[in-house]
Amino acid sequence: MSVLSPCTAGCVEPVLLEEIAAEGLVRYEPDPDYWLSAGGLPYGYDLQAPDREVDAAELELLARVAGAVMRCDVVLHILVNDVAGRPALARVAERVARRTDGWVFVEFRTPPSAELLAHLAGAGRCVRVGDAVYLDAPAMTAWIAHPEFHVVK
Repeated sequence: MSVLSPCTAGCVEPVLLEEIAAEGLVRYEPDPDYWLSAGGLPYGYDLQAPDREVDAAELELLARVAGAVMRCDVVLHILVNDVAGRPALARVAERVARRTDGWVFVEFRTPPSAELLAHLAGAGRCVRVGDAVYLDAPAMTAWIAHPEFHVVK
């Protein structure tokens, strides 16, 4: 899961670290690049340039909609294939997006229905790119609360 933000990595990282801690994750002492949940699930993140993994056309579209150029891509990871641990990624992403004017990239198991897209757009801003979307924080909050909510790793 990733969050694109118009803020620099230097501004985003302190927010990210606060939100990781707020989610109850603790730094893994033998390797401080990783974080553990209370259940022992390992998490990590990367801060990178937005154009490292995101197509230029998508970045341009998002810049037009957001009214700002994206300057940082926060890539959140769960390092095991555990579906139960994935919602934590979404919650951290939503809070980071809220605090940094960011946009969360959301993939779906199957193409989203028109009704779901309308619901998300009614809650906030939703930018569709193929079968995925970029959601601002209010729309991401609506997605997390939606009965069809899921996180694709």
